[in-house]
Amino acid sequence: MKKLLLSIFIITSCLTWAQDNIEVVNVMNPGLKAYMEDNTYDTKTDFSVSIIDKYLKYGNNLDWPAGKTVSWTLTVPASQVKQICIAVSEYNDYSDAYTFYPSVKDNSYIIRNSTPGHTYYYKVDQINTDNTTTTLTQGKFKAVGQVRMIQARGARNMRDMGGWPSLWGGSIKYGILYRSGNLDRLTDAGRHDLVDNLNIDAELDLRGESKLKFSALGKQAAFRQCSHSGYNVLIKQQKDKLKDDLMWILELLRNEGDSPQGIDWHCAIGCDRCGTVSFLIGGLLGMNETDLGRDYELSCFSGHDRKRVKIKSLISYIKTCGDPGDDLAHCFYKYWEKQVGISRDDLDYFIMRIIDFDAEEAQDYEE
Repeated sequence: MKKLLLSIFIITSCLTWAQDNIEVVNVMNPGLKAYMEDNTYDTKTDFSVSIIDKYLKYGNNLDWPAGKTVSWTLTVPASQVKQICIAVSEYNDYSDAYTFYPSVKDNSYIIRNSTPGHTYYYKVDQINTDNTTTTLTQGKFKAVGQVRMIQARGARNMRDMGGWPSLWGGSIKYGILYRSGNLDRLTDAGRHDLVDNLNIDAELDLRGESKLKFSALGKQAAFRQCSHSGYNVLIKQQKDKLKDDLMWILELLRNEGDSPQGIDWHCAIGCDRCGTVSFLIGGLLGMNETDLGRDYELSCFSGHDRKRVKIKSLISYIKTCGDPGDDLAHCFYKYWEKQVGISRDDLDYFIMRIIDFDAEEAQDYEE
């Protein structure tokens, strides 16, 4: 019996050791990580105070995520290599792999756009001109962090709306709602990043100046284009457009069943019109006042001066939409219900669909 218990202990210890020794990769680049760890806004609640400028000195491409660097050495001359393929998957059989195709001349690559909390297998395959394949390196890593910036070649200022804690309970799910600058300059590789790797296949274009007739993601993508204004004009005078936006998103979610496609909304640079829509949807999903300001300011990382003071009046207005004693989430909810005209059934469906509740939190919300 003692030998059996000792064997179990050894096996368990080995499994724990193996799990603990999986490489951990924080998807937040150093500037973003430092910004998110700064607790100044916990006490400096006046929106005229901003700290974002302190974190713009960390380097270039601060609107990109950090990632896992992989390196390799070819086993044959480059002239005999047709392609390098990097496959990344949550399964060791690579059944749901997403892929990257660096140049044959490269000997390293940074795997980006991983989802925090997920563990990934990766391998680098050398596909030769004689159609044989050699695996050059492989491994496993776990992505951690909160804010998930997205690198899509040809697009900027793009991030997942997921990861933020919700006043309703739980947190916003990753991989469904995205915000960005325009997608007009997406390269073929960037389209592959979004459509094939991230399953983003719906585009809400908030610009009136765009002449596009179908999505930059491709003709297969769901596409809605409608001229929006930003800030107080949108929130007070264009409620019909907001209603159509959310109903369009709800239709996509219902049609997709248990595996929703990603939905990206954008304006020209992803700041004002996009920022206002993101503020209203993030608030409905239970983002608190500080986090709404933080998310808005993240566009500074793509080179745009957007301090949280610009949405101070929006916060004040939303607070007038609730009843005495309501928290901010209920104020947003009543704005969408009573002013925009979305039914409670639709609002509840959206919240339940997008927030990652545990069983107890889901029951509390439903009650």
